[in-house]
Amino acid sequence: MKRAQRRAATALTLALGLLLLSGCSATSTGPAQAAAPGPVEVERDLQYGTAKRQDLMLNACLPDGQKRRTPAVILIHGGGFDSGTKDFGGMTALCEELASNGVAAFAVDYRLAPKFVFPAQVNDVTDALEWLRGPQQIKKFNIDPKRIALLGSSAGAIIAATIGTNGSGSLTEGDRVAAVVALSPAVDLTETGLQLGQPSALAVTPILQYLGCDFVTDCPNSRDASPVYSVDASDPPFYIAISKKELVPVEQGQAMALALTAVDVPVTLDVKSGKRHGLEMLDEATRASIRQFLVDHLVNASPRTG
Repeated sequence: MKRAQRRAATALTLALGLLLLSGCSATSTGPAQAAAPGPVEVERDLQYGTAKRQDLMLNACLPDGQKRRTPAVILIHGGGFDSGTKDFGGMTALCEELASNGVAAFAVDYRLAPKFVFPAQVNDVTDALEWLRGPQQIKKFNIDPKRIALLGSSAGAIIAATIGTNGSGSLTEGDRVAAVVALSPAVDLTETGLQLGQPSALAVTPILQYLGCDFVTDCPNSRDASPVYSVDASDPPFYIAISKKELVPVEQGQAMALALTAVDVPVTLDVKSGKRHGLEMLDEATRASIRQFLVDHLVNASPRTG
């Protein structure tokens, strides 16, 4: 295990520190104000599990010196399911930025396709979630096990949305989460779903690899792997960001928003102009919107327990 002490070089627009330290009320009181970034402790290459003889690792980014138990966010990288790591595509910077403003963040690895197919990736991140809720980790990282969110980008957004819609009941224990941020998620992986909008081969091919299928017309796992078909009224609030002309058709994000709205689950659908995909969408305005979403649903609100 490697340890590093560092301070964030720039202020984070996803700033939650003042709200976490001051003890907020149970209702939103308006836009969150940015806090000055604080010291961060980074613990790299921590093992959270083992699957098929493969060690599963994560990086922990922790607010240094914070007394009160903090909410936590699990960061799930993209990479088309066959590439990427917990250090991939800006996840390290995002992890440290969250921690610098009072939220414990954990960037996770998961098994990759084509060697491992659905539901291996979902199972791995679920294992990380349940590991974090263990008494030893709660004490070590000083986190609140009832206030854990997922933030996934691209392939990671599919995993996040899948876990977010799994199960039913309390959002504060087991494999359930208090909130989900999904950046460029494909949510309907069936033959019908993969015809939404104008999907490119660059989008469809990694999904087939994830599902362990050669053809969209013959893919038995596709419905089970599609979060849109698992939505119910017990699911956590969602923030979905997607661009109009990006790799994942905007109709995928719209389908998820409609399904959540139909069962009265709070959802924010943030449709961007242009072609930005996944973490590329995290400009200042989007970070501010995600910050407010996390404040409203992870910090201020009490996650549903039944």
